[in-house]
Amino acid sequence: MAEKPSGAGAGTPGPGVPRECRVEMFAARPTGPPDGETARHDLALLDRGVRVRLLYPHSVRTDPAFLGYARMFADAGGEIRTVDRLPAPVAVFDRSAALLSVGPPDGGPVEITAAPVVDQLLWTLAYTWDHGWRCPCDSEQEELRSAILMMLANGDKDETIARRLGMSVRTCRRHVASIMAELNAASRFQAGLLAARGGLLGYTPHP
Repeated sequence: MAEKPSGAGAGTPGPGVPRECRVEMFAARPTGPPDGETARHDLALLDRGVRVRLLYPHSVRTDPAFLGYARMFADAGGEIRTVDRLPAPVAVFDRSAALLSVGPPDGGPVEITAAPVVDQLLWTLAYTWDHGWRCPCDSEQEELRSAILMMLANGDKDETIARRLGMSVRTCRRHVASIMAELNAASRFQAGLLAARGGLLGYTPHP
C-alpha cells in the first residue's frame, strides 16, 4: 500500500492526488464548515467539471455562513448531505486514491492508493451518503426544522438536540412541540419517522 503524508487536510488542495482529480471527489468532513481555501478548491473542481459530493454533520445546517456556502456550492452543481455523525476526515479521488486524516490534526492526512483500501473507504462513504439528508433546504427556517426532525428520527433527546444546534432546551422543546403538532405525531420519534417516510427530508428509511 502506498502511503505518504500530505500537508493538506483531507479534501483540500495538496500535493499529488487532489490536484489531479478529473472525475469525482467524494469526501466526509466531520469538523464542520470548510475554510476559505477548501471552499475555493471545491468550487474550482466543479468549474472543471468534476463531480463533488460532500458529507457533513447535521450541526452545520444551523450555521448561516455554511448555508450560504452550501447554496453557492449547489448552484455550481455540487452535492451535500448531512448525517448525525462522521468518522475521521476522508476524501476519495476518482475512485483510485484517497486522503485519510489519522493521528494528530497537525500531522496531515495520509495518501492511500491501495485499491482494496480505497474501495472500502468509497463503500463506507457511499453507504453513509445513502443514509444522509440533502442540504441545503430552501430557507434557514427549513434547515432548522430539518435538523431537528433528523435528530428526532435518531432518537436524540431535547438536551442533545439543543446542544448540537446551539439553542436553549426551552427553545428546542418549543420547536419539537410545533413539529409534532404539524405532523399529528403521537411521539417525538414518530415525528421524525413520519417526516422521513413522507420524503420531507430527502431520505426514506429502509423498511
